[in-house]
Formats: sequence, C-alpha cells, structure tokens
Amino acid sequence: MSHLSSEELDRLERLAFGIREFFSERGHNIGTALDQDPSFREGERGRSGLARSMMQSALAAALAAVPEFGLDTGDGGVRVVRSIDRGYSRHYRMLSTKEHEGAFRILSSSDGILDVADDDSMFIEESWVLAYTLDQNNQVEHLFVAQVMDRLEGNPGELVLGPEYMLAGRPPTGDGGFQPTDEDLPMDDVDEDETGVADAG
Repeated sequence: MSHLSSEELDRLERLAFGIREFFSERGHNIGTALDQDPSFREGERGRSGLARSMMQSALAAALAAVPEFGLDTGDGGVRVVRSIDRGYSRHYRMLSTKEHEGAFRILSSSDGILDVADDDSMFIEESWVLAYTLDQNNQVEHLFVAQVMDRLEGNPGELVLGPEYMLAGRPPTGDGGFQPTDEDLPMDDVDEDETGVADAG
C-alpha cells in the first residue's frame, strides 16, 4: 500500500475545491429538476442519476485548474482521473458511496476496478476511488480518495479500501481559479457501474 505525497495531496485538494464550488453554484438544480414531476421523487434513482451527471460535469470542470491530472472516460460515463506521483501511476475512479455505522461502503458487481496492471509501464499501477456523498441539500458532504485493496465476493460484492484521505478542498493559488460553466447537464439514468449504492447520489 502506497502513501500519497504532499504534492499529490495538494493536487487532490485543488480538485476537491473545484468540485465543491461547482456543487455550491449548481447543486440546487438537482432539487429543482426533481420538483418538476412527483414521479421523479419515487425512490432515490432519479436523484442518484442527476447527482451522478452533475458530479461528472463538476469533475471535468475542476480538472481545468489541475493540469497535472488527466481524465479518462469509459463505458457508461465512467470517469477516471489519472495521476503520476513519485513512481506510482494512480487511477482514481469516481464513485458514489454510503456511510454505514461510521464506515464508507462501496458495493461492486465486478472486480474490474482492480485490473489496472500494465506490464509495459515503468510505474507501479494502483487503483483508487474518488468517492463522494451528498447531503439533503445536494451539496458535497464527504469527498475522499482511498486505495482499492481488494473486493469481497457477494451479490453484489464490496470493495475493500485502504485508509481514506478526506478532501476538504483548498483553492488554487494564482489566477487559475475555478470557473463554473453554464452548459446543460446530460440526463443519464444509468446507475454507477461499479457500485450498488448509486441511490446515495
């Protein structure tokens, strides 16, 4: 298990700042959209899909202030932040999570998240999560990264995480501040591909 360098933590805090600012500006739109029809509030699926779409947009916008990071987009809109940190190549997959009895749980239907090894890479490849929860006002409540150590079998299974690095968000220095966008959010009713707790939003 590796540990994040101070430089990596600084990059992640700048990323977290941008994400939190994005939701501060636009998180209320989730509630506004849900108010358009009573059926949207049946269960958590509607809120979850809107929150996921907004988080995808927030992540892409926040990365503009952290050029050291890269972004991969996979099937189903999966967002993976790529980083090189002192010999480690890290893949941070954006996933929603739930807090249960003081611990964070991320359910997973497959162990694909663990498959990041690249025999040709000169770096040590690692899989991490960039996990979040939203509060009742659709603001980012918890935001953290943690290394994925293993997956427990089950229906669905559950990811085994290393220590969490909680991200409060720190603004960038200089002129590279976060710039919110006014683009329309994509409507996406597909649940998180790696978690059975997408209802958490």
